[in-house]
Amino acid sequence: MCASQKVGIIAGGGDLPARLGEALSHQGYEPVIGRLGADFSVGQAGKIISFFKSQHVSRLVLVGSLSRPNWWTVRADFRGLKIISKLILKSVGDDALLKVIRRELESEGFEICGVHEFMPELLCPAGVLGSFQPDKNAEQAIVHGIRAAKQHGQDDLGQAVVVDARSGKVIAKETCSGTDALIRSVRESDVPKILVKMSKPQQDMALDMPTIGTRTIEEARKSGFIGIVAEAGATLVPEQDKIIDLCNRYEIFFKGVSADDI
Repeated sequence: MCASQKVGIIAGGGDLPARLGEALSHQGYEPVIGRLGADFSVGQAGKIISFFKSQHVSRLVLVGSLSRPNWWTVRADFRGLKIISKLILKSVGDDALLKVIRRELESEGFEICGVHEFMPELLCPAGVLGSFQPDKNAEQAIVHGIRAAKQHGQDDLGQAVVVDARSGKVIAKETCSGTDALIRSVRESDVPKILVKMSKPQQDMALDMPTIGTRTIEEARKSGFIGIVAEAGATLVPEQDKIIDLCNRYEIFFKGVSADDI
């Protein structure tokens, strides 16, 4: 850990950036927050860099919800336009996009940190959370789901898949629309379903760790899911107590697993 006591927060949506700020203050750091959409747009790379440099920040955390922007219409400065032109020409996936962002920030001397480095309690633990357990068929289906999700991630197409809890057959795979859209896409299917969400093998865990929130549980209930599986130690579960309560209420099991479980 470097000597500087200032930590910059590039804040997306939701309450997690504010929670991180509180956690940093309790740990003796001085949080410096720059809000995407309020203080600057995602395309204003020069302004973002200048702001944090002016505050003598050496470490940055990107945290909070952020939708992939329309690069053709996003508000951008000169440096941002240079980056965007590369992204448009290459039509890159999410992982390649994040590599570009990391490279730009690190070239200016910033150290990129993950929110879990300051709030490890947000990481999904191993084992079953809540009162409901997967049965034998579901456990076998989970193994199929882990393999499928890892392969899907290897192709930089998404982090999650939906499997049939009885057979393990993959019903749907995540696209750039995200996990909640994936869940909604199988709402009409009447088979018992399990969501399996794993990190991509090449994932930048500081910039884009998989996350499961309460909205995902609500969508799962509406779509007839019996279980949700996340990668232990590699998935953020920012509202763990609320998620356990919802899973218990809706009779959905929630299990933290490792890729080694296959």
